[in-house]
Amino acid sequence: MSVTGLRKVALALAAMHPADRRWMLSRLPVDARASLQPLMREAERYTALDADILQAVLSDDGARLAPELPTPDMLIVVLDRLSVAWAARILQAVAQDHAEIYLTACARSRADAIRLDMSHLPATFPRGQADMLARYLADAAMAVRAEGGAR
Repeated sequence: MSVTGLRKVALALAAMHPADRRWMLSRLPVDARASLQPLMREAERYTALDADILQAVLSDDGARLAPELPTPDMLIVVLDRLSVAWAARILQAVAQDHAEIYLTACARSRADAIRLDMSHLPATFPRGQADMLARYLADAAMAVRAEGGAR
């Protein structure tokens, strides 16, 4: 079995109830158990495994874990704190469907500047860059929520 396959099996086993895990391990060949034990101990350090994340990691269908977009009020607060250039990049990369919500809510001069910047940006961003911007947006929204700083 490949290293990736072993890691996936160890992750799935670590997420199981201990009795189920023991039952599954008892049915594996001894050498497979020996290979899985250190990987399962590593995986068990993460005591709470989110079922959706676990499913995405274990699936081979290429499903991506994209952070959820913040609510429109949080999106407005987060984007208001950014420069025109960064707000345009985030809207273009990860929130094109929400761009008009934000652009309607901000000052006309800012909206026009963001629209101009967006018109010079690529229609789609490289996946890694878009993922990074989506994570930034999700983290910034969480920080705003923690501050109690919604509009």
